Amino acid sequence: MINVALELEPCRGNRSGIGNYTYELARRLTGQEDLQFTGNVYGQWGNTPPMPELPVPIREFRGFPYGVYRRLWHVAPIPYQRLFPQRAALTAFFDYIVPPRIDGAVLTTVHDLTYLRYPETMKRQNLRRISRDIAYSLERSSRIITISRFSKQEMVELLEVPEEKIEIVPPAPCIPAEAVPMDTVRTRYKISRPFLLYVGTIEPRKNLTILLKAFQRLRRESGLAYQLVLAGGLGWGGGEICRLAEAAGLLEDVVVTGYLSTAERNALYQNAEAFAFPSLYEGFGIPPLEAMAWGCPVVCSSAASLPEVVGDAARLVDPVDESGIAEGLWQVLTDQAYRSKLIEKGYKQSKVYSWTASAEKFTDICRAVLAER
Repeated sequence: MINVALELEPCRGNRSGIGNYTYELARRLTGQEDLQFTGNVYGQWGNTPPMPELPVPIREFRGFPYGVYRRLWHVAPIPYQRLFPQRAALTAFFDYIVPPRIDGAVLTTVHDLTYLRYPETMKRQNLRRISRDIAYSLERSSRIITISRFSKQEMVELLEVPEEKIEIVPPAPCIPAEAVPMDTVRTRYKISRPFLLYVGTIEPRKNLTILLKAFQRLRRESGLAYQLVLAGGLGWGGGEICRLAEAAGLLEDVVVTGYLSTAERNALYQNAEAFAFPSLYEGFGIPPLEAMAWGCPVVCSSAASLPEVVGDAARLVDPVDESGIAEGLWQVLTDQAYRSKLIEKGYKQSKVYSWTASAEKFTDICRAVLAER
C-alpha cells in the first residue's frame, strides 16, 4: 500500500470552517485497498487543545509545538521528514500553506482568497503568513484543491494558477440527529422570544454590523419583537458587534452565544424563525445548508460563492444593502407560501453535497497524482 500523509493540525480544539473540513474528510479516508492514509500532528503543549479521535493512524511529533515550527520556517527551515521520518509518497495540507523542504508529492487546499479580496477583515498575523508563503505553496503542489467553482475561478484570475491544476472538493453539511432540548438552550443563553439566527464565527468578513442594522430596521418598521441570536465564537475583531449592540440599546435583543456544541447549534436551527447569512465573502458557506437541512428558511448574501451553494433555495440579498436584508427577512417571516417553498427547496439543496462523495473525490485525486510520479 502507498502511504499518504494528512497534516491534521487544523482539527484541534473548537473547529470552524477549515478545521471541520479537515476533520470530516479525514474521518472518511479509511478502507482503501491501495492507499494508507495516516495523520501527522504535533505534540500537545501547554494550552494546546487536544486532537479529536480519528479512524486514521496518527503520527505525533513531540519535539516542539506546531507554532514553533511555523516560526522557524524562514529562519532555519527544518526538513518536514525530520519531524515525520516515515516517508509518505504524498502529503496533503488543508490550510493553504506548504512547509519548505518537504519530499514527495504535495497537495494543498486553498479555501478562498479573502487575503486578497478583503485583507482588512483578517488578523494581521494570518494575512502576513498567507501572503508570504502562498506562491511557494502553489508552485510546490502537484494539485491545488479548492471548495467551489467560484474559488477555482478566483485562483485562475487572481493568482494565475492553471485551471487544470485545480480540483474542487466541496464541503457538505454534517447534520447529526442529536439536538439538546430547546428549553435548555433558551435558559443557558437567555433566549426568551422568537428569534432570528446567524451561525458562524463573529468576525468582520461575516458582515454582522449590517445585519445588526437590518435587524434594527426590521423591528422598527414591522413591530416584530424578535431577538437576534449570533451563534459562534468571537474571531478577530468580533468584539465590535457586542459594542455596537450595547451602543444601540439592544443588549436584551441581541444574543452572542460564543462557541456552541453541535447539539446546541442544531436546537437553534430547528427553532429559529429564519436564518440570516450576510457574509461579504465565502469560499463556500456551510451554515445556510445546515439551516436548510433543519427546515429553517434562509436569507443569504448574494456575494462570492453563496449563490452557487444555495441555488434557488434561499432569499438572496445584497450584503451591503441594509434595507434589502430587512425586506428579505420580512418576506420570509410573513409570506407563508414563499416561506414554505423555501423550506421545501432547502431540504433538497442541503442534500446536494455529501462528505462521502467529497472523500471519494479526494481519494481519486491522490491516486491521479501518484500515478503521474
